[in-house]
Amino acid sequence: MPAELRRVFEPLLPVRSFTDTDRRIVAVMWLAGLVQGFAQSQASAGLPFTRVGLGLSEGEMSLMLGVARLAGFAALGIGWLGDHRGRRRPFLLAMTLVVVGGAGAGLVAEAWQFGALHAVLRTGTAAVSGLAVVILAETASPPVRAYSISFYGAAVSLGSGLALIALPLADAGGEAWRIPHLLSGVGLAVIPLVALRLPETRVYTMEHPRGGQWRELLASRPWAPRFWTVLTVNLLASAFGAVGAAFSTERMISDVGMSTGDAVLILLLGGTLGGVGFFVGGHFADAWGRRRTSILSLLLALAGGILVYSTTTIPLIVVGVMVSAFGTFAFVPAGGSHRAELFPTRLRSSANTAASNAALVGSALGLISGIYTIDTLGLSNTIFMLGVGVAIAAALTALLPETRGQDLTALSAEAG
Repeated sequence: MPAELRRVFEPLLPVRSFTDTDRRIVAVMWLAGLVQGFAQSQASAGLPFTRVGLGLSEGEMSLMLGVARLAGFAALGIGWLGDHRGRRRPFLLAMTLVVVGGAGAGLVAEAWQFGALHAVLRTGTAAVSGLAVVILAETASPPVRAYSISFYGAAVSLGSGLALIALPLADAGGEAWRIPHLLSGVGLAVIPLVALRLPETRVYTMEHPRGGQWRELLASRPWAPRFWTVLTVNLLASAFGAVGAAFSTERMISDVGMSTGDAVLILLLGGTLGGVGFFVGGHFADAWGRRRTSILSLLLALAGGILVYSTTTIPLIVVGVMVSAFGTFAFVPAGGSHRAELFPTRLRSSANTAASNAALVGSALGLISGIYTIDTLGLSNTIFMLGVGVAIAAALTALLPETRGQDLTALSAEAG
């Protein structure tokens, strides 16, 4: 690439070329992320149709999705296994839960059954999200650690985009809402391929750590202060993001009066343009630092989300979707690499899975609060209230140490 052209595209490129090992692990995790993104996005993408098919109000649907997320605490056990038995097998177990829960939701007869299978799905997604970041961080070369995580995040986003593309299949009335959920079953063919290509991480293999204990994360320095801060950041950011994402199609179709096709087009357009945030976030996290990139990403996600829910002007909604997506996507590699580098190998899987669970709890609390706030205060006011938490999350991130260039094995020598 000519030097002039490279300077233009530099923010989208890694700070150093990938090795063969980097390319292999990124390809495997990209495939896993694609399956995860498609399956986990069905409930929000098809919410207007799934809600009607199950005979629920907006508030009731919000409550059910929120409770299902809380049930995902079983992912903590999978994260614990990751520290005591290696990363690979728990990751494959979590992927299986994602596919079974996602596809099974299309076969239910009652709303509670949908909620139960969504809980299975969310258990899997919490574990996959935590372990995927750990696997990439422990396998990819340190100079491109955050950028490698960008590809996983981009794959999850692409899967979400495919879920939106499948949305018109649910708009045929009757039982058609089940079709996109059932399509998640295609992931069953992907899991064996991931299993063949996914080795145990080199850091875990090198250290063979004696798995850590939860009390180290909960009450021992220096890990506990970091752990609780990370959990709080994820919880507050996800409460805002979950409600904003879950009701984005509802907002555009029911409140603004768009057609299903227009709503899908705007979300895809804004999400695609905002998708460069993955790679910009990964680049600057590797070149500039995890902490500053994470803070800026959170504030952009907040600004864009507020705009979407405060205007009915379509061009501004497109801008809001794009800015919100850019910030949300940039936070994935910056925040993910930051979390992985804050903890030693013996605690890394547990800490990162707990962080994913905190995001699940945050999204659950946001959705559950919707049963009280959406039907009374309105959807937009609910979003504005939850946005305060994102600002707090950005401030808390500033309290964490910068970890760019962290030697993951060196952390294990620190005193607990």
